[in-house]
Amino acid sequence: MNKKEILRLIEGHLDDSKKKEVIDFLLKNPKALKEFQRLKANHVAAAIRGDNKVSNRKKLYIRVFKYAAVVSILAATWFYSNSHLNNEISNVENAITLVTTSIGEKKKVVLSDGTVVTVNSNSVLSYPTHFIGSTREVVLRGEAFFDVTENKEAPFIVKTNEGMDIKVLGTTFNVKSYPEDSNIETTLVTGKVEVVEREDNKTVFLYPSQRATYVKNDDQLIIDKVNTEEHVSWKDGKLIYDETPFTEVIKGLERMYDVKFKIKSKEIFDYRYTGTFDNLSIEEAIYLLELSSPINCHLKEKKVILDIQK
Repeated sequence: MNKKEILRLIEGHLDDSKKKEVIDFLLKNPKALKEFQRLKANHVAAAIRGDNKVSNRKKLYIRVFKYAAVVSILAATWFYSNSHLNNEISNVENAITLVTTSIGEKKKVVLSDGTVVTVNSNSVLSYPTHFIGSTREVVLRGEAFFDVTENKEAPFIVKTNEGMDIKVLGTTFNVKSYPEDSNIETTLVTGKVEVVEREDNKTVFLYPSQRATYVKNDDQLIIDKVNTEEHVSWKDGKLIYDETPFTEVIKGLERMYDVKFKIKSKEIFDYRYTGTFDNLSIEEAIYLLELSSPINCHLKEKKVILDIQK
């Protein structure tokens, strides 16, 4: 997908079939979605600059309206395709909001019901401006921590991009659902949640300090007891590991620091790491990793080469 087609989408010059193709591509590619957001901002700014030179403001209204329509279509398509809703948005005041984060970035948002969501890096959260009806539904791809406002009349539902839904009334919990990961995890801090595995409609209830792990390839749902701090500390800038497979440690570090790891020694794949990265720079994190493990680390630009210490 090239920049020219993204620009044609923003300008409203694509037919319905091509428009859907470009939108689907953007929703599956965070980097392309970020480029779309940059281009659409430039497009509107150019429209404003150009139309300020004429007295008739009607042209500006039309251009901005077209831009808003593209954004609404993009957000609504992603939200509804994942939440299996078929109704169109008929009221501009209840549009869908799309929150995206890049690698190394976190965002905190407050929903209309007072629920607070902290979105981890490289993630997408979609939610309506106002919750209407008997449920409060959001869609998540990536990781987020939810502090849900209680409402017994309208359960809060988190729909992941694949395999698992989480239903609550009012509680605090973490959802980790990155497309590239082999598992989807829900960790409960307070309250009670209902976890639904969509394919077989399996349902389990979680209680504080429990985690539900959905293994995608095996279509298996596993419940275990965990130290919740290890799973939610990322929102405070910390990564905590306790006998964690080193491949999982690498994923966490890559998402927090926007670096890529290259492993030269196969023995590293079998290594389990214990340690805490508490609001460190990437240089400090690499230094700590070398001090607390038998692994040599070499940082060059945004690449970290790992080898076993001799």
